Amino acid sequence: MKIIGHTITEEEADLFCERIFWLTQTRPRLREILKLKKDPKHSAIAQKIARQLVLGKLIVVDNNKNDVLVFGEDKSEEFTDITLLPDKIPELEVHLYNHLNRKDLGPISLLQFYHLLPSLNLEEFSFWHTGIEKFVNLAELKERLIG
Repeated sequence: MKIIGHTITEEEADLFCERIFWLTQTRPRLREILKLKKDPKHSAIAQKIARQLVLGKLIVVDNNKNDVLVFGEDKSEEFTDITLLPDKIPELEVHLYNHLNRKDLGPISLLQFYHLLPSLNLEEFSFWHTGIEKFVNLAELKERLIG
């Protein structure tokens, strides 16, 4: 009898990659806004803010008052005079490490990663991209990002 490993559907892969994309965009900004000297994953407030951003919430950080406000869609009309300018978004390069054959796959684009995901046993692979400290097991990362 063959035991089937932890896998992911195309719909889950779409949500998973979307959340990875948003987190890669927020990490440097969280460092800057919160004036962090360390990786935001080591800051409780940065983690709370990142979770809200991934859920699509608008975050306002008032450094003068040392306060963070979270707004949902119901408050968006209060910010009609604000223009959000996109930052230059670099292409995310992903690396995968296969624990079975001890080989690195990458760099690959986030789109290539998305197409590859449903064919992977998540427990056998770890994930890394520029901006994170070390490889993270895909099964654990999936659990954290989409449940």
